[in-house]
Amino acid sequence: MLRSLFQSDIDQLLRIEKSVHISPWASETFKACFQAGYVGWLVEIDKKVIAFIITSIASEECHILNICVDRDFQRQGWGRKLLDHALQHAKQQRISIAYLEVRRSNSRAIALYKKMKFHLIGERKGYYVTVSGNEDALIFAMSLVDSR
Repeated sequence: MLRSLFQSDIDQLLRIEKSVHISPWASETFKACFQAGYVGWLVEIDKKVIAFIITSIASEECHILNICVDRDFQRQGWGRKLLDHALQHAKQQRISIAYLEVRRSNSRAIALYKKMKFHLIGERKGYYVTVSGNEDALIFAMSLVDSR
């Protein structure tokens, strides 16, 4: 089931974050997202959260801040479903462009973004923390105007 995120979901979001990311978001980061009014959705199966997405919508832009799928449910289309839903929501809000960052080493996510018609527009040096230092982020964007 796909539904909106609530602050009461933070513990389950943290569980997924910690199991998937080298440098997971902290509880305070999720709380700050709710306080800022960011929107997000999750996928829940048998009352267990298996994936989520959080977006920031401001002015004419949608920024995909975080998308995460539980390891046991990866490669089953849940990330794409969440991203599709977030982009449809942005289009309904008359947003013209969507952005996201991804680790340079995350080839599976990069392949998904390219398949969904995101385009590489830049990079951020040393953006992500790793075990041995930092890793660059690739910046992708998608026009939402042409596909309305």
